[in-house]
Amino acid sequence: MAKVIAPFKIVGTLDDLNFYVDQNNENIVRRKGKTGVSSEEFKSNPIFSKVRNHGKEFGSAVKKAQSFRMIAHYFYNRAKDGSFAGRANKLMLEVLQEDLTNPSGARTFENGMLAPDSTGYFIGFEGNKIRPLRQVLKTTWNWCESTRALTMEHFNPKIDLDWPEEAEQVHLGIAHAHWNYIDGVFETFYSQEVVLEKETAARNIKMMTEYKDSTAPKYIQLLFFFIAFSVQDRKKTKELKRINNTVSIIWSK
Repeated sequence: MAKVIAPFKIVGTLDDLNFYVDQNNENIVRRKGKTGVSSEEFKSNPIFSKVRNHGKEFGSAVKKAQSFRMIAHYFYNRAKDGSFAGRANKLMLEVLQEDLTNPSGARTFENGMLAPDSTGYFIGFEGNKIRPLRQVLKTTWNWCESTRALTMEHFNPKIDLDWPEEAEQVHLGIAHAHWNYIDGVFETFYSQEVVLEKETAARNIKMMTEYKDSTAPKYIQLLFFFIAFSVQDRKKTKELKRINNTVSIIWSK
C-alpha cells in the first residue's frame, strides 16, 4: 500500500486502485486483490504517476507557503483560523499550476508567477476566513500606491464595522510588503495602528507605510489590511482572540 499526499482526501475505487482513510486518518491507496503496494512499486509503476507528480508539486508549494505565511506574521499572529496554513498551501499550489512550460510533476512556483494573472491570486486571501474583510468592513477604502496611503472618508466605527458582541475598541492597520519568492525572503513595512472607541464620531482615516522599492529581480508587492478588536480591562487593553479579528490581502503587484 502507499500513502496519498494531497491537500484533500480521496475515497473510492479507480480502475484497480482502492483509496480509503485508515484508522489513523491517513489517506491510503492499494491495488485491489493484493495486500498492498510496496514503496518500490509505487515509485516505479506508471499507474501512480499522477499521484507522485501531485505529491512533488504539493511539497514544493508547502515550502513556498512557509515563507509566505511569515510576510505579515505580526498581523497573522493576531488574526487567523485553524485552516490558515492549509489555505496558504493551496494558494501556492494554484499559482504553481499556472506554469505552462513544464509538465505535471515538474512545474514550479517561479514559472507560475510568470503567468499574466498570477498576482491576482493573492488578492482576497484571508488570515481568518471566518471573519473575512468583506463582512467585517462595511465601507469603502482607497489605496494610493504613489503615497503609500490607505484612506477611508467619514469612517464611523460603530456603523462601518461588524463588532464582536463584547468588543469596545477597534485597531486598524496596514502592511506593505515585497516578497522575493525565489529566495524566500521579504521586507514588510507596517503603518501605525489607529485605535478607536466603538462610539467614536465619524472621521477621516489615513494609514501610511514607509515602503521602499526592492532590488530583488523577482518579487511581488502585497498590501495587508488588518482589523482587530479589544476590550478595556481596568487600565489595560485586552485584544480579543484572533478568531474575532481580520487580516486580508487587498492589493498586489
